[in-house]
Amino acid sequence: MRIPTLIRSSTALAALVPALALTLSFYVFSTHDQVVYWPYPYAPALVQRSIEQVYALSYALVSAASAWQGARFKESRVRELAPYRRDWAVVSWTLAPVVAVGWLVLLVPVVLAFAERPTWPTPDSLPPLLLGMALCAAHGVIGFVVGQWLKPALAVPVMACAVFLLVSYPHALEPFYLRHMSGEYFAHLGYAETATASSMAGHLLPTLGLAVAVCLLRVRGHVLLRIVTAVAVCAGATFASYSIVKDWNYNPGVHVTSVGTRCTGTAPEVCLPASAEKDAGSIGAEVEGTFAVLKKYQVVDKPPKRVEEALSYGRFTPEDTEDSVYLLLSTAHREHRVQADIISTYVKFPCEAPQPTLRRAVLLWLEGKTGAMSGYEQIAAGDPFYSRAQHREVLKGVAEVSGKSTAEQVAWYRTITRSACEESR
Repeated sequence: MRIPTLIRSSTALAALVPALALTLSFYVFSTHDQVVYWPYPYAPALVQRSIEQVYALSYALVSAASAWQGARFKESRVRELAPYRRDWAVVSWTLAPVVAVGWLVLLVPVVLAFAERPTWPTPDSLPPLLLGMALCAAHGVIGFVVGQWLKPALAVPVMACAVFLLVSYPHALEPFYLRHMSGEYFAHLGYAETATASSMAGHLLPTLGLAVAVCLLRVRGHVLLRIVTAVAVCAGATFASYSIVKDWNYNPGVHVTSVGTRCTGTAPEVCLPASAEKDAGSIGAEVEGTFAVLKKYQVVDKPPKRVEEALSYGRFTPEDTEDSVYLLLSTAHREHRVQADIISTYVKFPCEAPQPTLRRAVLLWLEGKTGAMSGYEQIAAGDPFYSRAQHREVLKGVAEVSGKSTAEQVAWYRTITRSACEESR
């Protein structure tokens, strides 16, 4: 059959427009925020986060369209009309346009993500996409066989709804292993993280085993032998997947890859990802200037030797030590709060819950010394009980203290940190 004729006669053509419309709506209203979340483009995160919302859509679409194709295949009696052609070849050609539409649903958001955050795909960014493409084909096979068992008016909605729910809903369920076997790799990959082979296998095996099982039920041979073999294949694949993921929590297994880093400065040395080169100078100056202020007013005895970008370690950030500190410098720089983050990390009170107004007075005093004082809106966004009148009063007190000598300001800092704990009791 010629390709244009194959496409015109396929259910895929009717599904193409609504599929693309839904894909674009997912991207605009949900995926876009995930794509721009990190300050620098990172290929594995761009791929995974751009398609995590459309896995279920692509599988459900392929399953429903394939069920319709399967019913038409049976009703048209293709096997009788073309007995000289192998069944697998005819079915493959029949399913190709449908699976291609499912692949398009996965590829479109990836292309949009890379267009919005220009960078190049890397080999370690492809597994989540290849997983979706492989499972689209598997769902196509399953839907096709189901379409030959049920009437099309029943098979299409059943496959569309069942697949969508079975793939997307496990994220709201426990036990956790269900989400790692559904076929939807919803990992929220972070900067410096990549998918592991085991996490891909956990998602791939159950659906792939079911696809092989339904194929075995359709081949010629002894009925009982086919049923036993199909059940064994399906159960074995599912158990293998379960064995991989049974001990995982809501996070799948991820691998932290090495992202190139560059270090600048000496007091302290500031290490950032290589992709942050354009911001390295300004971030380094902010870090160095902030620690100079903290040392001058005896908030710290000496700055750490190195301040590293925590993004470079994914979700497995090392513990801070006396010599090394790990902060989200790039994210803070984008939001103009590098100084505020360092100050809030190093200002220590002799209690766990200091009085909020006095605590803010200390932080604003130090932020003023760095020239980057937080505004009222930024503080009030996290505290609805903080009023403009309180803010003006705090700023007035901070201004009075800042006009005193360095020794007097150090004494004030030591006094107010104690007072903040005494007033909180």
